[in-house]
Amino acid sequence: MLAFHGIGQDHRCFLPLVEVLKEQYTFYLFDLPFHGQSPALTDEKLSMEAWKAYIEDVLLEQGIERFSVMGFSMGGKFALATLQLLAPQIESCWLLAPDGITESPWYRLATRFWLTKKLFSFFVHNLSSFKTLADVLIKVSLVNKSAVKFAESTLATPAQRERVYRSWIGFSTIRPNCALIAELVKKYEVEVRIFLGKYDALLPQKYILPLTKRLPSIPVVILSTGHHRLVDKVAEWWKS
Repeated sequence: MLAFHGIGQDHRCFLPLVEVLKEQYTFYLFDLPFHGQSPALTDEKLSMEAWKAYIEDVLLEQGIERFSVMGFSMGGKFALATLQLLAPQIESCWLLAPDGITESPWYRLATRFWLTKKLFSFFVHNLSSFKTLADVLIKVSLVNKSAVKFAESTLATPAQRERVYRSWIGFSTIRPNCALIAELVKKYEVEVRIFLGKYDALLPQKYILPLTKRLPSIPVVILSTGHHRLVDKVAEWWKS
């Protein structure tokens, strides 16, 4: 099982699940670029081709032919991208509050255009200005207060702010194609499981619809939690 964590985390976020599933899987826990012990990208953006080459190198080095993938939050888009690129080798895909199925309009705006990237950089690196903007957006109901609290927790230090900025820009070209993924899941009979938090304001239930509408038989487990504790709750659910 290759597992990819969320933004601001590292491989340790999956340790509760490793403990529960250690009899079923050998886990390979990744630190994504800019996180944990992983270096920054050599290029500004990580391409799908470069990601495929990286995973293929890992598989070759470890002697792995068949495998599964797991992604939490931001790591969901890496799990989905891996499924899209290497579907014939994949047995199952576990998605925990996955990013990468529905792209937030805020993310698209912040990462696609020169001017908006400059504005994104300014607000990320100037926390007081970010808080002022966030208060305005909350008042006019353009963003959720829980999402702003999460953003503030991941932007608490200069290092965190730089990591978020580089990650958002660097991973903006990792864009899974849900229509293609649905075809591949059917063709290669990949088992897909989705876990969501009932009170998750960051990646709400509607965000998975572009995939689940194409694959209505996918089991979706909704647990009584928000975004942050979902991995722990999935581990508890699996034990019960």
